Amino acid sequence: MLNIRAHHLLCIPRYYSGGYNQVFAEQHKKVCMSIRKNPNQKIRILRKLDDLCARCPHNGGKVCAKKPDSNEHVMWLDSQVLRALNLKENSVHTAKDAFNLSMSKIPSVKILCKDCVTYYKSCTSVNNGTGINNSFRNDLNK
Repeated sequence: MLNIRAHHLLCIPRYYSGGYNQVFAEQHKKVCMSIRKNPNQKIRILRKLDDLCARCPHNGGKVCAKKPDSNEHVMWLDSQVLRALNLKENSVHTAKDAFNLSMSKIPSVKILCKDCVTYYKSCTSVNNGTGINNSFRNDLNK
């Protein structure tokens, strides 16, 4: 089972490449490919560090340590996504169900993700500003 932060339900369908550094980018790709290859696998939705955060250079052990207020901000993002998707923290879903829900209920991340390091690199310039990777969506629903 994969552990996925709630706000990463927005990031993963919009992933193309890159990130904070090469190690993080490789982890991001690994998680994305796992989901694409097995969309029926179970994922647990969290409000704490997850499988994507495992190789992040800002992983502070139990919190996001990018900046002094980063952990508060990502916890807020997680809460917003949980609320918008009507999901509960620690709930378990198939990857396919969770990501299809996130893509349908939150098609644009313009407001929530405007401060993200990769927002201007991929999300705003791809697929009319939704940033959703259509090949991810296709793999999820094959």
